[in-house]
Amino acid sequence: MVKRTLPIVVLVFSTLVLTFAAEKATVEDDQPGQLKISIRDLCDPLTFNAAVGPDACVRDDDVNVNGSQKFAGFLAELGQEKSVGAWRFNPDHLRTEGGLNLTLVNRGGETHTFTRVAEFGGGFVAALNAASGNPVPRPECAKIINGQLVPQAPSTNNIFINHGQSVMGPRIVGDEQAKFQCCIHPWMRLAVNPEDAQH
Repeated sequence: MVKRTLPIVVLVFSTLVLTFAAEKATVEDDQPGQLKISIRDLCDPLTFNAAVGPDACVRDDDVNVNGSQKFAGFLAELGQEKSVGAWRFNPDHLRTEGGLNLTLVNRGGETHTFTRVAEFGGGFVAALNAASGNPVPRPECAKIINGQLVPQAPSTNNIFINHGQSVMGPRIVGDEQAKFQCCIHPWMRLAVNPEDAQH
């Protein structure tokens, strides 16, 4: 009796496993993935606020423990490297075939934007554009009014994220290519499904 029952049990169990796997694959194939984009900087509140203005840099963590970069060091690195390594999107490039829903988390002390652009370029802070080698502002980031760069209004494609904020970002459909940058710090970039590994 046991010999006849065992193949039936194995067959039923195998059928259930295959059915569950097929249903799971269908659900996963139909649903985009989820990904957090960490927006990072290491601004030093004392020196950034003195140079840029009150509340330009707000940090909840202990900067003495976790480290921070003074404003003079930020400018020196930007002048030498055309970017500042601690100011970044993480990840800064990714590949997807099934689409993604992005969540944007500002883990830094400054306000940043997450702006969809046709091509990478400058933002709305002329001095940071020039220092980073991005002299031409992207129209998605800035417009010129009376000879001055003015930020484009916030929108679903131009998201302003304050210190400590977590917001839903754009949806990436299938394997579409997309580029995002910070319009304040234009070297902060994310390339989705880039044609090559460089960006």
